[in-house]
Amino acid sequence: MKNLILCLFLLSGSFLLAQTNPEKEFQEKIENFFQEVFSELDSTRLEKYVTKDFVLFEDGEIYNNDSVKIMIKNLIHQFSSEENKGKKLERINSFEFLGADSNQSSGWIYYRNFAEFKMDGTKIAQLHWLESANFIRTDEGWKIAFLHSTLVKEK
Repeated sequence: MKNLILCLFLLSGSFLLAQTNPEKEFQEKIENFFQEVFSELDSTRLEKYVTKDFVLFEDGEIYNNDSVKIMIKNLIHQFSSEENKGKKLERINSFEFLGADSNQSSGWIYYRNFAEFKMDGTKIAQLHWLESANFIRTDEGWKIAFLHSTLVKEK
């Protein structure tokens, strides 16, 4: 009997360890979203991370999937302009995750987002945002439905 109880305990423990941690998954989704979409400027990866009705509030503007794609297209055009031709522009993201929560169908996370911009290896700018994201569980896994971004002004 002891062996049966021990076996059940071990099986249930390994089952619990196999469960995904939504907070960790949210962190990874945010990191990968910013890397692939905004650092690599690849709007084709947008649907991998966001819902069809995704909304982004940033700097007093409201964006959806179509307007984010236009934003990415404009950034690509800006970075490939005659002035910037032949130069290597980089965006390096880092995050400080502050909190998260979830239930079976939705969740949220809030964090500080830092981006360092370099041209040919020289730092040209650094920005800092305070952001929150709302996630919805879909058939494809967790996706960002809403993201609110506030630029932090350095004092």
